[in-house]
Amino acid sequence: MATRTALRQWDDTAATQPDLMARVRERPRTRPRDRSDNPSRTHRLRSPLDEAPIGGVKMPQWQDEMTSGGRVWYCPDPDTQTVWVTRVSLDPPREAH
Repeated sequence: MATRTALRQWDDTAATQPDLMARVRERPRTRPRDRSDNPSRTHRLRSPLDEAPIGGVKMPQWQDEMTSGGRVWYCPDPDTQTVWVTRVSLDPPREAH
């Protein structure tokens, strides 16, 4: 997780929606930038949310819609093969956070 807040959000969501989070975990882990199976629900975010700072480095930020209101924001790092989760929410989206 990129932050303690993201970890808490992930854990809280996993506690209430374990089956959903098990499915959600696979996409960023195995194919973080692949949109082929669901292009309308997985995408790179637009400015100003298109990047997030991870360890002092700005990385491209993506979003996966896990439900009609739920989202996972993450930054795939191709150099280290790490996916940094930056935010998890089941609330209806408000793009400014």
